Amino acid sequence: MNSLIERLITTHRMLNHEIRRELKRRIPDSLRLADLKKRRLAVKDQLFRHRPQAGDFRAAARQVVARFRSKRPANAL
Repeated sequence: MNSLIERLITTHRMLNHEIRRELKRRIPDSLRLADLKKRRLAVKDQLFRHRPQAGDFRAAARQVVARFRSKRPANAL
């Protein structure tokens, strides 16, 4: 798989994580949320420019997630 696509998928996942983390806060920062969501959408647009088929994107994302999980130590979350 292309390293650019892997990087974009990883960035998209990290942005999703940050959005979820911000939403869990007692008082979420709406400006930060808006910025994170815009950045996530920009990454998604870049991904679909390189891989226009959604099925390919999902398969590539699964591969990156599997690779990420296999490299991560068992006690790290």
